[in-house]
Amino acid sequence: MSNEITSPTGTEPVADRPVVSPAVDVYENQEELLIVADLPGVTTDSLSVDLEEDRLTIVGRRKALCTEDTPVLMGGGRAFDFKRVFTVPDAIDADKISAELKSGVLQLHLPRHERAKPRRIAIRSAS
Repeated sequence: MSNEITSPTGTEPVADRPVVSPAVDVYENQEELLIVADLPGVTTDSLSVDLEEDRLTIVGRRKALCTEDTPVLMGGGRAFDFKRVFTVPDAIDADKISAELKSGVLQLHLPRHERAKPRRIAIRSAS
């Protein structure tokens, strides 16, 4: 009997499961920072996004895509743990950070504080 915590594929001990840093893209505009992480095969049940002080951490586990009956011959069907940590700038409104996972792509929206957004200053005439 396979125990997912100690042997996700039935043959692989947890200590042998790799820990990876997922590929991410970070975009910036005047409204927000957007972090996009590629997490194929990951579900919301095995993923967490945590904010502690100015540290935003993505951590989780992808279960093996194979079984004892269908072992991996080549490629990335193995289980792995992942972790990525970001420092959140002061200009970000931490209370409004949001996350969405869709088709293996995690999007983290980090909106800027209103005070940090660019604005135009009105000029009065001093006549």
